[in-house]
Amino acid sequence: MAEKKQKKRQGAIRRLFKTKPLAGAGIIILFILVLIAIFADQLAPVKMQAGTLPGNIIYKLVKPYWMLTEAQKAKQIANGTIYWLGTDNLGRDVLSYLIYGARTSVILCLGVSLISTAISVIIGMLSATIGGWFDLIVQRFVDAFTCIPGMLLSMIIMNMLGNGMVQLIIVMAVPGGIANSRMIRSAAMSVRDSGYVKSSELLGAATMFKMMQHVLPNILPIVIITAAGGLGGTVMMEASLNFLGYGVAIGTPSWGYMITNQGRANMFTAPYLCLFPGICIAVMVLAANMFGDGLRDVLDPRLRGGVGTYDSKKIKKIAKKYLNQFLNGNKIMTEEA
Repeated sequence: MAEKKQKKRQGAIRRLFKTKPLAGAGIIILFILVLIAIFADQLAPVKMQAGTLPGNIIYKLVKPYWMLTEAQKAKQIANGTIYWLGTDNLGRDVLSYLIYGARTSVILCLGVSLISTAISVIIGMLSATIGGWFDLIVQRFVDAFTCIPGMLLSMIIMNMLGNGMVQLIIVMAVPGGIANSRMIRSAAMSVRDSGYVKSSELLGAATMFKMMQHVLPNILPIVIITAAGGLGGTVMMEASLNFLGYGVAIGTPSWGYMITNQGRANMFTAPYLCLFPGICIAVMVLAANMFGDGLRDVLDPRLRGGVGTYDSKKIKKIAKKYLNQFLNGNKIMTEEA
């Protein structure tokens, strides 16, 4: 049984890379970013000290290495410090800042994804499984909560809690989990109305048993798709909040924070301070979206060729079959006449 499940997982991964090369590229990019986040201390040319990245004000706003003159390049080589992507207005190495900023983004993505998924699964499954007045009250609360603009709500909560990594995770995870609970509830309700769940109810199964034994395993693909699909939005939200001044603590490397505090003030004199973190954000969002879309296509049976598929080739095949039957029927009727 275990070998069968392992082969099934390997088949899904193989199918993902074979049929969805863009999703495979997204997985590879995300995996590289995770490795950069884990080994940031070994990869960064300048190491963090006491939670901040040290800088030398003498070397502030140094251009990227390939934009320097030969004399300036020789001077950097002689000093033993090469700023490949330049420095900011505090003399900090931009490359090291971006590497440590990847760690911040990966931690936020993982933290927000796990907490948001847990909240949405708990609310959605309880609401669908218990039903009745409980479902009615919970869904009206969710409706009222989703009416509030997400960015406005995040700014209000950040004003109350203050800036920091933990506060940022809470601000992004809780509203996202409540909003996604409606999708989980819809999937759970379709499972709840199935025959085997009704049979377990007749046998006296408890609510928790039905949730864990029947509902959760059958909605797991939807849960994974929802979690993966929200990665790109998490990066964009983090960058947006940092841009508005509601983000990580001062001194913590962050791509959005760099655009706000370094790039915006030096947009014309040092445009690379906006360009490089902007490229990092765009690449991570694109990779997360490609991964989420590809995972949905592989795990959703309607998108991979099962019953009720959306595959255009299968639709054309069915249409051709019925068209031939219709033409053959008309031909037989003509001959008989």
